[in-house]
Amino acid sequence: MLYLAELSKPIGFAKSSLQLLAKQQQDNTWVAVNEESITLEGRIAQEAGRFKDGSLVLAEISGSRQVARISEAARQLVTYLQNFSQLQLKARSQEEEIEVWKQSLTFQAHELKRREMDLAAQEEEVQRLYEQYKAVEEDRKLLDSLKEELAAQQAYLAEQQRLIGEQREALNRQRQELEAQLQEARSSRLGEAEAAQLQALVQQLQETLHPAGDPLALLQSLKSHIQQQQEHLNQQIAQLEAERQQAQIRQDELDRDYRAWQERRAAWWGSRQSLEHSQAEWQTRQGSLRAHQEHLQRILQQLQSQESLYQKASRLVQEYDFIVDGSSNGRAGEPAISVEELAALVSQLRRDYEQRAAQVSQQRAELEQNRQALRELQERLATASPEERFDIEMDIDYAQSACSALEEALLPQEKNLQREYEELTRQEARLSQLQGQAAAAPTLVDIGPILDQIGSQKQDLLQEKGRLQSLIQQLDSSLPSQQEQLARQRQELEQQWQHLEQEEGSLRARAQAMAETWGRLNHLQATLYPERDRWAALAGELAQLETELGQHQARNSTARDHVQQVHSLLATLAQA
Repeated sequence: MLYLAELSKPIGFAKSSLQLLAKQQQDNTWVAVNEESITLEGRIAQEAGRFKDGSLVLAEISGSRQVARISEAARQLVTYLQNFSQLQLKARSQEEEIEVWKQSLTFQAHELKRREMDLAAQEEEVQRLYEQYKAVEEDRKLLDSLKEELAAQQAYLAEQQRLIGEQREALNRQRQELEAQLQEARSSRLGEAEAAQLQALVQQLQETLHPAGDPLALLQSLKSHIQQQQEHLNQQIAQLEAERQQAQIRQDELDRDYRAWQERRAAWWGSRQSLEHSQAEWQTRQGSLRAHQEHLQRILQQLQSQESLYQKASRLVQEYDFIVDGSSNGRAGEPAISVEELAALVSQLRRDYEQRAAQVSQQRAELEQNRQALRELQERLATASPEERFDIEMDIDYAQSACSALEEALLPQEKNLQREYEELTRQEARLSQLQGQAAAAPTLVDIGPILDQIGSQKQDLLQEKGRLQSLIQQLDSSLPSQQEQLARQRQELEQQWQHLEQEEGSLRARAQAMAETWGRLNHLQATLYPERDRWAALAGELAQLETELGQHQARNSTARDHVQQVHSLLATLAQA
């Protein structure tokens, strides 16, 4: 089992020991341990001589508490810390995505609430329309009953006209008979029987000329009823015209409000595009900050590695007589190292490379998944409805930002992976060369140029470190304020959008109400005006009938006068 331990090298003849700090589980996780120290003996104690007192080492310990191998833990700890930093960055990005999803869910909840309010308003409008429908239905039933009454009165008038026509024909026949009898009476003297018969005929004619009822009174009643209906229709038509004027005023107000709402919505879209541009700029700066932080982390790792390399080179000068620290103007060579140390270094480099390659491959697969999701969103946007375009465009922006961040984070890691691969290949070649020359002992090795090169590279790295720290400090100081400003702008835009949606719902309700009002007014217009024309035509027919009836009554009066004269004449003839 692999343990992280602290090496203790006491002064004198005491043996070195390992104080166990943590152990690796089967799932590659580490847990802290609080166990007693393990004393090193034999070959492991000699290997421990390469490390300083208090150094952190990795030790493979068997179940019988025997140390099989120890190695330097600094590089492995750096790898673990780097992985932990990457996990923190990933968790931070996931927290941002979760926050975005929360905002999206809040927006969807507001949208559902607005739709529920719209449905409630529509239900109330339907109920109001149903009440109007019942009122219109009652008016229609009243009109139907009036139509039936009018039809009955028209039938009664037609029957009276027929009876008057029959009476007129009978009167004409009787007048012709009477005239014939008068003519005969003038030519001859009447007898008592003939006089009585003529008196009976005259009496019957008088009864016929005096009808039981008064047709003019019935016509006056019908005329009064028709005038009342016409006045009622005229009042309804006047009310209809007034309602049409009020509806036109409300329609004009609705059109003005709708145009103003469109202008405000266009201004909101402009503000949203500006916010998206600022958001993209902020994300770019945040990606630059992460890239600078990762670069600074690599600079620190390189500084630590060079410091460790410098310490090893210095320790080699102190421990081996054939290694000297001189000066040279030529090209710096490789520091001297044993075959075992180089083999351990190559093994460690290989493990680090494989672990880093697996991480890069995982991030590359994640980037490909995000790109695939982005392509699917773009395909959905081409066929989306106007209500869905806003959410899909927001998802596309977030997917593009995630792809950009992954690409920015992946590029330096791939370059670093390539450098690690080149270093691993070089060290493997060097190990092969040393293994082939293991029999030949070195005479004298000058590592002065190496130390000079390490010092020069360290100065360059320190300068780069200072530059990166300055940039990171500037970005750290500006990004939070910019993020707060973007959050305020986003909140203001969300409030404006909610207000615009509420106005849109109100405008839709008003437009629907206006459409229903115009429909009702048009229906009333299509009903009242033809009804008024029918009542006017009926009034004209009654006026014509009244004229004809007056003429008929005048003729009846003349006929009654003639009958009275005949009656007098018959009485005179009877006395003679």
